[in-house]
Amino acid sequence: MSLRGGGFAGVLGIVAIVMAATFVMSSTTATRRHVQAQERRDWVHQRFLDIEGYDGVAQRVVVTYPRRSDGRSRPPGERYPVVIALHGRGEARLAPNRGALAWYLQYKLPEAFGALGRRRLTSADYHGLVNRGHLEMVNAQLRAEPFRGVAVVTPYTPDLMGDPQAGPRVAAFGDWLAGPLLSALRDEFPNLARGRDATGIDGVSLGGMLSLEAGFAHPEAFGAVGAIQPAIRGRESRLVAAATRARDHNQGPQQVRLLTSEADPFREPTESLSTALRAVHLSHRLLVVPGPHDYQFNQGPGAIELLRYFDEVLAREPVGGR
Repeated sequence: MSLRGGGFAGVLGIVAIVMAATFVMSSTTATRRHVQAQERRDWVHQRFLDIEGYDGVAQRVVVTYPRRSDGRSRPPGERYPVVIALHGRGEARLAPNRGALAWYLQYKLPEAFGALGRRRLTSADYHGLVNRGHLEMVNAQLRAEPFRGVAVVTPYTPDLMGDPQAGPRVAAFGDWLAGPLLSALRDEFPNLARGRDATGIDGVSLGGMLSLEAGFAHPEAFGAVGAIQPAIRGRESRLVAAATRARDHNQGPQQVRLLTSEADPFREPTESLSTALRAVHLSHRLLVVPGPHDYQFNQGPGAIELLRYFDEVLAREPVGGR
């Protein structure tokens, strides 16, 4: 979410149910456990993965992907693309197992899945934070190419705002996302993509800063990089240099999207980053939409545009069988 703190009282009941779910030990390693969720939503499956975190402390990762009407865990003949989505600073103050639920509970990710699955969005789906032209464009795209779905992976995001540029904790977190987390995810979920071109990273505010840091540092792992209202003030030059190195990586260029809003306190540095990326001829998208830097934005444009973008740009990885 934003740099503002967020209340959690409205979701404590749901959290209590989730935390009470029965865990099943995976046969792969004592540090990982794959958990079948007990809670049902009409639009999505929710699954859990326990894994040792970047700091050596065990934590829970939440995996959300579409609930198909045919009952399959993936589309016929392909795996779901994977997006790691990082939350904001407010949730970094929570216990890790609660922070990992931010996209699912506080940012209303299942509702965004449901709205896109209807193939027609309304202003209410954006919480009123959309102009008519953008809404018409989105609906035209959905008519032409319906939403197919991605798997959104949400770990706990530590508060690393105080870590200096090129700081060791930011680097270690990015290494963990690109290495142990993706490796464990692919071991445990056969319905999720394995390849770089089918894997992306995004985040909001604090999470947006970290998604850019990790995404550009690991072009071998992430074929697409996004940032939503990223808290990047003072990091613009470093990020341009990192993006330039990533572009020249032998894996090929990354897809890049920056999303900010009219009342976002990080709009200016985000637009400055975009200008600097254009100056070095680095292709990317910049989207400026209505809205503040708060939960309302995360629950509307933030969640919807995250799903829309990665559904469009990530590769569809084929797999044998039905």
